[in-house]
Amino acid sequence: MELRHLRYFVAVAEELHFGRAARRLNVAQPPLSQQVKALEAELGVTLLLRTSRRVELTAEGRVFLEHATLVLGQTERAKDATRAAKRGEAGRIAIGFVTSAVYALVPGILREYHRKFPAVEMRCHEMTPARLLHALRQREIDVAFVRLPVREDGLVATEISRERLVLALPAEHPRAGGGRERLRDFATETFIMVPRTAAPGFHDALLNECRRAGFSPRIGHEAGEWQTVLALVAAGLGVALVPESLRHWQRPGVAYLELTPRTAEVPLELVWRKETAQPLVEAFVAVARAAALEAKDATRVNGGI
Repeated sequence: MELRHLRYFVAVAEELHFGRAARRLNVAQPPLSQQVKALEAELGVTLLLRTSRRVELTAEGRVFLEHATLVLGQTERAKDATRAAKRGEAGRIAIGFVTSAVYALVPGILREYHRKFPAVEMRCHEMTPARLLHALRQREIDVAFVRLPVREDGLVATEISRERLVLALPAEHPRAGGGRERLRDFATETFIMVPRTAAPGFHDALLNECRRAGFSPRIGHEAGEWQTVLALVAAGLGVALVPESLRHWQRPGVAYLELTPRTAEVPLELVWRKETAQPLVEAFVAVARAAALEAKDATRVNGGI
């Protein structure tokens, strides 16, 4: 049994006239009649009662019409879904990100992507940078937002944003609530850091910033999550260099200071596998780039960098 047989039968069953069904299908009437007879022979039942004046569905024909219509409808939906997947408008995409990324541009990118492609199912995964790249290579995720620069065969990276560092310190700290401060004035403070095993690129960037200010930080505590870093700051256990976007998370007991001279900026990169025919990924990258450009323009208008 072929889909062609189902289409022929459904047309005749709906028109109850072989001539009109033939015109609807743009086929000759004799072959149409032969195909319906062949379908009845294969099923071993009579689907249509034919007389010189009319065509009627048998009881078996009515049952078969119901199921044939469902099959044809599902076939069309499958075609539409496949075409949508080819255009990057349907399917499933797995997105990975480091913790600090969710405080900046990434939520807006996810929101815009969902608005443009509501039929795509998004699966989001928070991981360490090393785990993200491993998951990307193993095809566990399709794209990843990472802080460390990625220069690896088989992977493609594009910079989404850059942000400076600010100093997070306990709200009761004598310098809390001040203006711009020099990082070197905090050389004797205890620093809370993310361990290098969790975020090597970011860890090195923080150390380099302290060295550029003329000192090596005294690291008293390490925490693998930024929320934990800020919790330790709020507890009065030290200060921390953090991405500026963490200021959006108003953690009670934590104050933020801008630094002078301005710190180096840390990048946020979007990474994906270097492969052909990835419509879902290509659409996501396009949305991310557009959102990043819009954010940069907004920053310039508001007097930022």
